[in-house]
Amino acid sequence: MAISTITIVGLSHDLAQKKSYVNFVWADDPSKRLGLELPYGTSLDEIEEAAGKAVADFAREMTECRIRMP
Repeated sequence: MAISTITIVGLSHDLAQKKSYVNFVWADDPSKRLGLELPYGTSLDEIEEAAGKAVADFAREMTECRIRMP
């Protein structure tokens, strides 16, 4: 399986909830998108490192989760 590349396409800050979010799009399939929470106030200078940590944390959580039917 080829290694996927995801591109950071957005950074937003929710001032009321004091949360920040990063948005990704897969380079080889623009229909695939992902949004993850970042530490509040993450700046453009910090986004690549914070986004990498968020993706790693998300991947770890997904490998440990159980899938169930309603």
